[in-house]
Amino acid sequence: MQPSVTIAGLGYCLPERVVSNDEVARFIDTNDAFIRTRTGVVARRYLAPEQCLADLACPAAERAMAQAGVQPSEIDLLIVNTLSPDYHDPSEACYIQPRLGLRPIPCFDIRAQCSAGLYGLEIARHFLASGVYRNVLLICAEALSRRLDTSNEGRNLSILLSDGAAAMVLQPASKAGPGLLDILLGADGSQFELLHTQAPGTKRPHFIDADDLAAGRHCFRMRGADMFQDATRRIVESCRALLARHQLTLSDIGLVIPHQPNLRILEAVCAELGLPPERCMQTVDQLGNMASAAFPVALAMAREQGRMPPGQLNLLVTYGSGATWAAALYRS
Repeated sequence: MQPSVTIAGLGYCLPERVVSNDEVARFIDTNDAFIRTRTGVVARRYLAPEQCLADLACPAAERAMAQAGVQPSEIDLLIVNTLSPDYHDPSEACYIQPRLGLRPIPCFDIRAQCSAGLYGLEIARHFLASGVYRNVLLICAEALSRRLDTSNEGRNLSILLSDGAAAMVLQPASKAGPGLLDILLGADGSQFELLHTQAPGTKRPHFIDADDLAAGRHCFRMRGADMFQDATRRIVESCRALLARHQLTLSDIGLVIPHQPNLRILEAVCAELGLPPERCMQTVDQLGNMASAAFPVALAMAREQGRMPPGQLNLLVTYGSGATWAAALYRS
């Protein structure tokens, strides 16, 4: 297997404010014991009131560019994923572009939800394969503390949510170096309502109105038990499918780096795969669920902690609403 694209630089940015379960219980009808038992989350990060999403996304991108040794003038394409943008439209990518000092390069958002880190990697791979682009900047950033529903209907998701951002500088890979070896993407729109937000939207008569706000249609709605089952199944199936495609087993994999939905899902995945927990990167207990940012933050932290030594084969896997999922083999 020859690598097709390499992650030349990784950067992440987290808010300074650490929010404990006890603090969450001050504005949501819950408690520390319930949150720990049901989700495994102990703490999460929230933006300060004066901060916005770009205040996380830009430092993450700057750190990724610094690690890659490239200047903003060398970035050829910007891809951003978020479900909590600073403005509904235009794209968050266009909002971030001048803040990073980028040239008038192509910029666009994608909506791959929590699978965005790998969806974006695959999109970038094709742009790089054209030979026209040499440095693609991919940013996944979320300010989910601005979308908390503190009602009883929304609390079981809100207790998980957190803020953060991560970025990758992606380049064509050399034959002998580190990089992406294979990737598998999937989606099943019949599961659309497992986790969705009804308003604003043009399916609504007025895009969004007072009735929508009163009914909570602007808030996330999740079918928790069904989401748990589907996420576990899709993550396990995509891991097995990708390994089988290359006649590999988990014993060939040094580290599995998954999306971080909640600790109980990760435990169920490890149990079904027969994966020792110490070979599964886990950040959700201290950082919560940062949606699309969760996977690339975990990836950046794994590299930072020395858990991806040169030559190691790693399995990356994501799952998000839609439903979407992805798995990738990456040699570090």
